[in-house]
Amino acid sequence: MNTTNYDIVILGGGCAGMQLMYQFIHHAQYKGESILILDADKTYLQSKSWCFWHTNDAHPYQSIFNTTWNNLSIGFLNETIENTIHPYRYSFIKSESFFDFHFDEIKDNQSVVYSNDAVLSIDKDANQFIIHTNKGIVTTPALYSSFWNQQQVSKETNLYLKQQFFGWEIEVEQPVFDASAATLMDFSITQTKGVNFAYVLPFSTHSALIEITGFCSEDYTTEFFEEELKKYIQRKWNCSFKIVKTEYASIPMTNFLFNRFTSEGAIAIGTAAGMIKPTTGYAFNRITRDSKLLANQFFNKETPAEFTHTRFKFYDRLLLQLLKYSPAKALHILMQLFRKVPYQQILRFLDEDSSLFQEAVLFAKLPKKDFLKQVFKHGKKN
Repeated sequence: MNTTNYDIVILGGGCAGMQLMYQFIHHAQYKGESILILDADKTYLQSKSWCFWHTNDAHPYQSIFNTTWNNLSIGFLNETIENTIHPYRYSFIKSESFFDFHFDEIKDNQSVVYSNDAVLSIDKDANQFIIHTNKGIVTTPALYSSFWNQQQVSKETNLYLKQQFFGWEIEVEQPVFDASAATLMDFSITQTKGVNFAYVLPFSTHSALIEITGFCSEDYTTEFFEEELKKYIQRKWNCSFKIVKTEYASIPMTNFLFNRFTSEGAIAIGTAAGMIKPTTGYAFNRITRDSKLLANQFFNKETPAEFTHTRFKFYDRLLLQLLKYSPAKALHILMQLFRKVPYQQILRFLDEDSSLFQEAVLFAKLPKKDFLKQVFKHGKKN
């Protein structure tokens, strides 16, 4: 079989793989190093989108933002509260825009190759990785992998939940949507064995993406999601609509301690590196920061360090325990959080950019008894 060598190989062509490729080819020290992206799953065909908050400073993907909001709203049982999030903004990128952008980058760079060849096995010999594919053998000194084993992760921790969401992008004839604010969480929908909420991204007064999200250990059915969507749209806007697009995904919510390196010795990226925030599901900006770090380390010939587990891992574990063992209390805490704490402080905390003092002020406004119970009740199990 043919053997081909590349300076860099990236396994997976999704959000993490594409962002890492982008950081490599736009790095100040990049000199045309050859890059291969192996993406047998054809990730670009998956219908998805990414949202994230960011400051008004220039964002590396600002040119492909499809929509941006300056305000966020939270729906409670009997009211909706909307607030500005300045200096943050909340932005949305469709998968079509994201992948078109990166495939244009690949077309413009002859040193980057994108392939749908399947990885069969990976070996390591001294400083070289040997990747066996269905078309041949690839060797590289630098291997980055987004591959991870969901079954293994779920078995190795007793805190494994899923953020499941199902949504419709819809169009309506009447101008019913308020395009000035995105609804981050609307808790007024049916609550089951987990914590459920609606998520609304209004693109204009006539179109919006509306999703039902559940934090739960059990899988929700498509019928449940569709029924909740119909009821929510009817209750909120009482209008007929046309479904333009359907989105579904299931994101891991776990306290599993992901490693910087895979079992084969590759550098883990994306979900495989724990880049998904366990308690929120947000990953895009975390992947952006990690991709910049990895590109700098590659060109400066630095070996990435193993992850350190900060106090935010502890905070995540407490909320995950509440979501698993006491979802009604978790729902109460989330509603209290958004009622009593300015949205900007919450976003800074979720970005893991807050100080100990700011966190103390935030936690002081929440029911401390419920958190303390989790520390003593489940602390030794996890």
